[in-house]
Amino acid sequence: NQPALARVRSLIDLVHWRDPKKSGVVFGVSLLLLLSLAAFSVISVVSYLLLALLCVTISFRIYKSVIQAVQKSNDGHPFKALMEKDVTVPPETFRKHVDVCLTHVNHVLKQMSRLFLVEDLVDSLKLAVVMWLLTYVGAVFNGITILILADILLFSVPPIYEKNKVRVISFSCKSCIVCFKKAFIVEVQIRDYITITSIIIINIAASSN
Repeated sequence: NQPALARVRSLIDLVHWRDPKKSGVVFGVSLLLLLSLAAFSVISVVSYLLLALLCVTISFRIYKSVIQAVQKSNDGHPFKALMEKDVTVPPETFRKHVDVCLTHVNHVLKQMSRLFLVEDLVDSLKLAVVMWLLTYVGAVFNGITILILADILLFSVPPIYEKNKVRVISFSCKSCIVCFKKAFIVEVQIRDYITITSIIIINIAASSN
């Protein structure tokens, strides 16, 4: 669980802008990618990204070759250090990730079977309500728009909350107190209504006898 905890900490540091340069790059690239997918097809976006990467690497390769020819140096290939790195995936690592993914897939399939075959009526009704609400969300937003909004909220809400934590907690406490008061009043009113109704029914029954 240590690697998983380390990844969670890295994600928390990323969305809280602990390293502004790293967070800015990730936020900018992710937002640009989502906006590109909103405007173009997936094939076009992937092709343009790979083409841009190739343009950068080819230009740098030609530049270094020209510099070496002018300076008559023998530095070799500019990407030699990167090419010598082992980029293959070890079989143990692959099997480990496959096992983890298989565990999650089996859990999801089990939950879907439980919900759609109505093992618990309440849970299935909750899912039906959620799906019904999502139809209205889908009528207003498409998937890419929701992902763009989620990306913006992911990188904007945590730092705002961290800077205004005291105000948010105070406002939340006040809101909870107001909600509890309203709920208590509604509960008392319902209880009184049930009591009055019961008395009326008892009186009607007694008078009829």
